[in-house]
Amino acid sequence: MACLLILFLLPAGLSESFYGKGIYVLVRSLFHLISFIPFPIIYLWVILCIYLIWRLFAKSGSIKMKSLSILKGVLWGIALFYILWAFNYKRPSFGTKFPLEQSPMDSISWINELIFSKTQLESCRPSNLQEYDLVDIEEKVRSNVKSVAKEFGYEAPGKIRVKSLWPKGTLLRIKTAGFYLPYTGEAYLDPGLHTIQQAYTLAHEMSHGYGVTDEGACNFLAYLALYNNIDSTIRYSAHMAYYRYVASEYRFRFPRSYKAIRDSLPLTIQKDLDEINANLVKYPDLFPKLRDKIYDNYLQMQGIKEGMASYDNVIGYVRQFRNTGRIK
Repeated sequence: MACLLILFLLPAGLSESFYGKGIYVLVRSLFHLISFIPFPIIYLWVILCIYLIWRLFAKSGSIKMKSLSILKGVLWGIALFYILWAFNYKRPSFGTKFPLEQSPMDSISWINELIFSKTQLESCRPSNLQEYDLVDIEEKVRSNVKSVAKEFGYEAPGKIRVKSLWPKGTLLRIKTAGFYLPYTGEAYLDPGLHTIQQAYTLAHEMSHGYGVTDEGACNFLAYLALYNNIDSTIRYSAHMAYYRYVASEYRFRFPRSYKAIRDSLPLTIQKDLDEINANLVKYPDLFPKLRDKIYDNYLQMQGIKEGMASYDNVIGYVRQFRNTGRIK
């Protein structure tokens, strides 16, 4: 625990070199040794936790002693969470490495961004969308995500896996499509997610595995990794995700004018959007506000002041990168 306290107190620069370039590299190297396992390792953790809880309550002992055992287990769980990944929050933030410098967007900026995202979406929509399994998508995007993460100073050895977490709808019903689990060193996607959304979401979660903590940054890295991928279906996933982020913000601000722009999309893309929305409706939220509240507070506690609003920072990052000529 003393070591954890020392890591907490380290300034960002030392956290980068001591944890990011040291401990976390070792962590990822160890997880690479079990990356060949084909099924989600989280299942083993669930079985282990159930067994330990059963064993605790099956044996004799006072309520006080059992409560202390549970408390010790929780504390060790928190310690492992930080050692295996969460000390990445103590490293210099993505916003420090690539600060958002643009002024707030006005109505002209918003319409320009929507037109840009719409144009990109229309230009890359393949005539026939391919349906890949998750392993195929991993292989098609891994090198791109690794390269982009390295460009921003996030390097981790080995293979970061992203696997389907069954049963279908488990994650979507708590208003998420995927997550990275430090205890297993791999990420999980809900198999109920629409096929168009899978590649972008997979790249987002893979970015977390490289040590990126900011949600908007992971969105941005996923976009950079996929927006010019040679596979048109993979590329379309990135542009669809970005269009939906921009469209959501634009529709909130200018609902009347948005409808005309939405209706001007090719019918194939309108159909794709309708199918994505219809698919999400299949999995209504179990706790509509609770998940957002918990995760928003968690992100703010870790130093991400914008909380869940940080997801939308992808728009600012893409605009800024485009102004430098890196995205056209």
